[in-house]
Amino acid sequence: MESKNRNICAVLVTYNRLALLKECLAALEKNENVAHIVIVNNKSTDGTADYLATLSADKFIIKNSDENLGGAGGFAHGMVMAYEQTDDQYFWIMDDDTIPNSNAAHQLLDKAAFLKDDFGFLCSNVRWMDGTSCNMPMPAFEWPDKINDGLVSVSQGTFVSVFLTREIVKQYGVPTQELFIWGDDTEYTIRVSQAKSSYFVIDSVVVHKTPNNLTDITIFNDSKDRINRYFYLYRNLIYISKLYKGKGATIKLTIRHILYAFSTLGKAKDSRFKRAGAILKGTFTGLGFNPQIRRVD
Repeated sequence: MESKNRNICAVLVTYNRLALLKECLAALEKNENVAHIVIVNNKSTDGTADYLATLSADKFIIKNSDENLGGAGGFAHGMVMAYEQTDDQYFWIMDDDTIPNSNAAHQLLDKAAFLKDDFGFLCSNVRWMDGTSCNMPMPAFEWPDKINDGLVSVSQGTFVSVFLTREIVKQYGVPTQELFIWGDDTEYTIRVSQAKSSYFVIDSVVVHKTPNNLTDITIFNDSKDRINRYFYLYRNLIYISKLYKGKGATIKLTIRHILYAFSTLGKAKDSRFKRAGAILKGTFTGLGFNPQIRRVD
């Protein structure tokens, strides 16, 4: 479907955070032009499916997955649903613990209009609960070029709050499901920003209600129950390097990962061998990991 309307379809992935999901949806209701909300429920066990069944079918497009697809799989499915089941001009991707300010969408729409929809992606100014910055995007070389217009040029961002046009999704596809967690947003935003200039919107503010400000969390100090997740991080970083930076850069990154794994043995707070093992397993798996980019019809 082709459209030049100014409607937004928000795309959320949720897993066992019903209270935060409700808060996110309440915040979205206060934002202008949000015509539809796609929610992919990653097999939550906290009553999320029952709650989703109470929502209006006119506005909400729901997928209750029978397996946990991870964030990557959830966003891949959600964006396909948004593209195929709405004619909305914009897709606003966010986590279920993202709470947008009431004018966050207005600021994104305003900058989209200023840029005449000629951009790769826009991302919001993400703040943690105490007001400090988090989930910061990577500045591009030309980062200050439009700073007087409230825009900072960036090369990659996170799915805490990313804003895309329908045409970008048509041209560059959707996130890669096989990445599962961590790095899917990095790969996707690099994919898009290499083709089109992309921007951080200073005045579009969202709050990311994570238990900790993830800016300060690494495999050295993360909790034991999260160590296994780092396999995906290091695997996906190697894959992204192969895809966008080439062989030489990937060899250098592999060596850095190996050295980092050994430093973990001396510096991590606990479970040192498990932490180092996650880095090494992810790194070497990444060398042979080559999923395909999914396109929309």
